[in-house]
Amino acid sequence: MNEDLDNLYNPNLYQRPGCILQACGTNFEPELFLMKTTFGSELILFKGKLGLPVNLKDKMLEANPELEIFETPFLLLEVSKAKVTEIQLNEAMSFLRQYQDEIQRLQSFPQVEFVSMEFLATQGEPLFNSRNMPYEFSELVFKSGIANISCGTAASVK
Repeated sequence: MNEDLDNLYNPNLYQRPGCILQACGTNFEPELFLMKTTFGSELILFKGKLGLPVNLKDKMLEANPELEIFETPFLLLEVSKAKVTEIQLNEAMSFLRQYQDEIQRLQSFPQVEFVSMEFLATQGEPLFNSRNMPYEFSELVFKSGIANISCGTAASVK
């Protein structure tokens, strides 16, 4: 797991250029899934619960002991580190070809509710433009069972 992401309490705030595969579910156990995975450990960016930093959670519970705080387990995998849309797309297609069976296993793993792929580029056109989204990519995503693709560009992302 990437050491500099140990304090990542909210995977939805992951804002580095590249492409990630994200799986989540209320009672999903990423550790259990990873015990028999073919995903290399170098791909794992985050595994754990989406939530609040412990000190903030403690303060909230101290102020209101009856408060229910919901935390959702997540697994984030690095698909591409590239900053350029076209490179991300090519690396994502390679990833989907290589790990299609494993993504399907993740999709059908108990308590997984949602699997998505997210792109964030600092260079190039947004991914979902009819000129730059190959049919092969759509087909690979569909076959893998990925529920959602999101993309963005951000010049200020480092």
